[in-house]
Order: sequence, then structure tokens, then C-alpha cells
Amino acid sequence: MTSHQIPSPAHARFARVAWILLDWAASAFSTVLITLVVGYVEKLVFAKSDWGVEAGVVWAWTLAAAMLASAVLVPWAAAWADRRNGHQRALIIATCVGAGGFVMLAAAPPEARTTVVAAVIAANVGFDIAQVFTGSLLRRVAGERNTDRLSALGFAAGYAGGAIALVIATIVFTAHDRLGLDVAGGLRLAFAVTAAWWLAFSVPAAIARFDGGDGARHAASPGRELGAFATSLWRAPRGSATRQFAAVLGGAMLALGCVQTAIAQFSSLALQRFDLDGPALVRLVLLVQAVALPGAIAVGWLSTRLGRRPAALLCFGGWFVVLVLAWFVDSPWQLHGLAILLALVLGGIQSLLRAAVAMLAPPGHAGVSFGLLQVGTKLSGFAASLAFGGLQMATGNPQSGLIALVVQLAVGWWLIRRLT
Repeated sequence: MTSHQIPSPAHARFARVAWILLDWAASAFSTVLITLVVGYVEKLVFAKSDWGVEAGVVWAWTLAAAMLASAVLVPWAAAWADRRNGHQRALIIATCVGAGGFVMLAAAPPEARTTVVAAVIAANVGFDIAQVFTGSLLRRVAGERNTDRLSALGFAAGYAGGAIALVIATIVFTAHDRLGLDVAGGLRLAFAVTAAWWLAFSVPAAIARFDGGDGARHAASPGRELGAFATSLWRAPRGSATRQFAAVLGGAMLALGCVQTAIAQFSSLALQRFDLDGPALVRLVLLVQAVALPGAIAVGWLSTRLGRRPAALLCFGGWFVVLVLAWFVDSPWQLHGLAILLALVLGGIQSLLRAAVAMLAPPGHAGVSFGLLQVGTKLSGFAASLAFGGLQMATGNPQSGLIALVVQLAVGWWLIRRLT
């Protein structure tokens, strides 16, 4: 970073803390989405299969629609941010959209099914776009040497913040009788509290000084910016740094799409296969958060000490084991054992790939790099979610979609295997 971007050590420390708090704040969305929101949608809003399909299918396809919307919007937002050096502004706008989706979810009654689905989609899209600009600012905040470490600290903070926010939201929900609310009202109040958490802890990022210029040349419009960058990746000669970056980017797209789909469907699987109630699902997610926190830090340490490839091999291998074992899970204690194993590699693979993209992205193109990463992630997740819902509807087995996830993860590893 240049001196005019962060003129003092105090500003540098504040920028790092503000960046870490972005993960702390946004993880509230993630934990509440896969517990209280999925329960609200499947057990209350669509409990009677009101749209002619099972509630689990509605949930899977709602996530697929959100992923598709993100895939359309993200690249244009990223290219605009690179041209205008507006990563920080775009980050705050996206955060407001995501939290606004939760506000809309809190305001709409369960009978307003279309509004509920639209609110879930808006919250997901805002979260997705905010993650693009959180990643694009990483290298500026961390510098050359601390990217893996800061990325891991961010994910670790996210697991802690997500767990605390989920506990608070759950306490609010369980107090619905004392507050004079029904079950749906208690959940809607919990969604409003989650939105407030997300916004409040994102405020430091709105005032931090880490969004300086990059000095790179840019195209005249977002469309041309995006097209020129994609063309440069496609035409890069074999053995070049750009070609390596393109391979890592492609592998990360497939791997993260697989991981995000697996996480989202894990909660649905627990609800449908084992009929877990709300408190049991919350306890399961809190277990994952508690184990994932040290797991993310450990993978960050391993990546810094031994290199990203050994850390990537560990993370990918762990995910293969998780997806294979998920097919054979047939009891609650096995589900909890699988959750612990998943947690050990959950934050690690996300943190590792975020740091790798941040370090390999061409100067001045961090926005479109993370934008393309998000697009590819959502498109691969869109396909996986459709396959998951379709296979479930065809076979009646919620675990049948795991086959598609294993194949997708294997292709991702083949592309990223030369990561250094």
C-alpha cells in the first residue's frame, strides 16, 4: 500500500480490523440462513407444498435462483469497481442490499410466499457481491506477506461472529412467547436482529482508509473491462503467470461452488433425513462453527509455512472424504461426526482459495478477478443445486446429489493441483 492510502500504522491496524470485521459481520447471514431461515421456509412458509413441489425442492431452487442472479450482476459490479476504484463503495452498497433482504424477510408474513423467496434471493445476492469486494481488498490490506494469515484470521473471526449472532438470534426466537409473538413472528424478529448485526459490524469498513488507487489502465466501460480481462486469461500462453492464474481461478470456481452447495444442502438434509428440530439444527451448526475456527487458522498457518499446495491437498482430500461419507450417514451421531470432519476443512479451503486469488490477480484487476470467481462459483453452484433438487425429486433420496458434487470437486482439484 502507498503512504497516501494508509498514512500511519494506526490507520493500517484499523483497516485490518475493519476488514476482519467484514467476515465477522457477514457470517451472521450464513449461520442464520442455514438454520433459522431454511427452517422457516421449509417448516412454515412451504410446509404444505403450496407450489406443488416439496419444500426442500423450493429451497434448493431458491438458492439456485440466487446463484444465477449473482452470476449476472457480479461481473458488472466488479468491472465498475475496478474502473472507478470503487471497491469500498460497492462493498457497502452490497452489504446494505443483503441486510435489506433480511429486513424484507422480517417484514413479510409467511403467507406472502413470493416475497419470502424474493427476500432470500436478495439477501443471498447482497452477500455474494459483498464477498467479492471483501476479497478484492484483501491484498491491499494485508500486503504481500500476510495475505494467507489475514484471510485465515478473517474466516476464523467469521466463525466466531457467526456463532455468536446465531445464539443471539436463537435466544430472540425462543423468547417469542414472552414477547407476545407466535413462532413465525419470533423468527421474523430474529431475522431483523441479524440484519442489524450485519450492518453494525460493517460500519468500520465504511470509514476505514483502505480503498486507494492502483494506477492501472482500464477500459472505457464495465463491459469492455470485463471482456478485455476475460480475453487476456483465455489467450494467455502456456506456462505464463496469467495462465496459471486462469487455472487456479477455474479450479477455485468449481471447488467453492461445490462447497457452498454442500453447506446449504447439509442443513436441508439434516431437516429432511433426520427430522431435526430447530434447536438441534442450531446446536449442530454451532458445533461446526466451533471446530471450523481453529481449522481455518491451522490451514492458514500450514499455507504460510509449507506453501499453498500442501494445504490445498489437505483441504480437497478432506472434502472428498466428507462427500463420500455423507452418502452412508444414517444416524444422528454419524451426522454430528460428519459435521466435525466437515468443519475441519470448511474454512481452510475457502480461506486458502481467497488468498491464492488475491495474490495471483493481475494488478488493478482484483475486482474483476474476484467477480469472475464469484460468477463461476455461483454458476457451478447453480448447476449443482439444480442437480441436487432434481435428483431428490426423481429418486426421493436427499443424498443422491452428492455424486454431482464429488465430480465437480475432482475437476476443481485437477485444475488447481499445480498451485504453489
